Amino acid sequence: MAEALVPVMIGVVIDQAVATGDTGALVRWLVVLALLFTGLLLSWRFAARASAVVEQRGAHAVRMSVLNRALSPRGMRTAPMPGELFSVATSDALGVAGFTRTLSTKLAAAAGVIAAAVSLLMISLPLGLLVLLGTPPVLLLMQVVAKPLERRTVHNQALAARAGAIAGDMLSGLRVLGGIGAQGVAARRYREASRESLAATLRAERTQAWYTVAADSVTGAFVVLVAVLGAFMVADGAVTPGELVAVVGLAQYLRGPLIDVAYFGAGLAASRASARRVADLLNAEGAVGTGASEVPSGGGELRLDGVDAGPLRGVSLTARPGELLGVVTLDAVQARALSDLCARRTDPEAGAVLLDGVALSDLDPDAVRRAVVAPPHDPVLFAGTLLDNVVPGAEEGEAGDTALAALRAACADEVADGLPGGLRAMVAERGLSLSGGQRQRVALARALATRARVLVLHDPTTSVDPVTEARIADDVRGLRSGATTLLITGSPSLLAACDRVVVIGEYGVSHEGTHAALLSEVPAYREAVLA
Repeated sequence: MAEALVPVMIGVVIDQAVATGDTGALVRWLVVLALLFTGLLLSWRFAARASAVVEQRGAHAVRMSVLNRALSPRGMRTAPMPGELFSVATSDALGVAGFTRTLSTKLAAAAGVIAAAVSLLMISLPLGLLVLLGTPPVLLLMQVVAKPLERRTVHNQALAARAGAIAGDMLSGLRVLGGIGAQGVAARRYREASRESLAATLRAERTQAWYTVAADSVTGAFVVLVAVLGAFMVADGAVTPGELVAVVGLAQYLRGPLIDVAYFGAGLAASRASARRVADLLNAEGAVGTGASEVPSGGGELRLDGVDAGPLRGVSLTARPGELLGVVTLDAVQARALSDLCARRTDPEAGAVLLDGVALSDLDPDAVRRAVVAPPHDPVLFAGTLLDNVVPGAEEGEAGDTALAALRAACADEVADGLPGGLRAMVAERGLSLSGGQRQRVALARALATRARVLVLHDPTTSVDPVTEARIADDVRGLRSGATTLLITGSPSLLAACDRVVVIGEYGVSHEGTHAALLSEVPAYREAVLA
């Protein structure tokens, strides 16, 4: 508004001081003009700072909402890829918060247009009405022009996130890709996704360029119309020389805020595209429901009662308190489904999973995962020391003793012995500095160190040699004495250490007994285990 009043004040100086030759009036009005410029500069200084603070705090708030949803104990039924999640939590969060800056600058521009229109009304009613009545159609036209830009922006952001997700997954799995000779296929997939993203970006930029041309042309034509009409009025003597200067100055000034207001559509389009992606993630359906009941105290009995979940149909089994129970499944899909049920990463479609007689679906997912530890089959290690990957912050005392006992039981102490620095050896991100067997042993030690009431292990030794595996089986049995443990595996060494073994077939439990009895009495079991 102060900027809009500058040409008006210059016109007043011309009419009140220059045209009359009044030196006193000239000084007074120049002081007023200086105060006007001071207010303009100070308002910009503090308003811009406030706008930036709001934008950054807003981006942080959106980012934390996205991260809280991603880390929610309920999980997501359809989880996004890590690269896509990163894109939403960074660029899209900033894009949503960026609308606050768009809104503040466009509202300021609108205020400037209003101040200019009021000034023009005071100078000339026709000019003021032209601005007031002509601005809404200009803005409406620019909103219509912005629609294709919004659609292309949405498509462009989706393809960019997909390319980022593929790149992130490819980088995290370079060693695996190299092992199976799939680097070329992975690189080709990324190139295709990257080219699609590039093409979408170029289309969006071309649309942005046409939008810029349209915005400049429409607003420029409108300003020219105001200036021409004002010139005719000056020629007719309807306005004074100072008012002529004010009208021309306002006409030149109006082009800037009008273009700024016209760009509201482009800013809104980009923010809405980001907002849709953020909203989709925040509203993603949870993999499990909530629960309010307290985790029951008890010996740690885990029971499946007629459970249907994915490949599991009609499964009923019980892991008694303090028992080491072996579970053999038809395939890895069944094993993964069983582990997810026990950790309440998923809820059963039918039947119930009970901990000491209380259904897990009635319990808070976080509380369940503290009582029933069922780590995923694929071990994930973090950048840090080997010891921190077993018990974070373990130095001495009980935590250190727990970590050392778990390391010995998982034969991960041998991993430490072979690394420079021992337990203080640094592990690379995702444990890529270790071999598959080393990662698996460290992950097993981490699970054992939890001392959970119920521990569910899914094939914890697939990458370990048979001799070490036999030692691990005996040590795990000793360390978990008195606590409930489920070993979902087909390993003869691990199954031989179990108190009891159940076999899950296509329709529920098909066999049950000790490992030795099943080997001698059930040919199908013997063939499956030996295979």
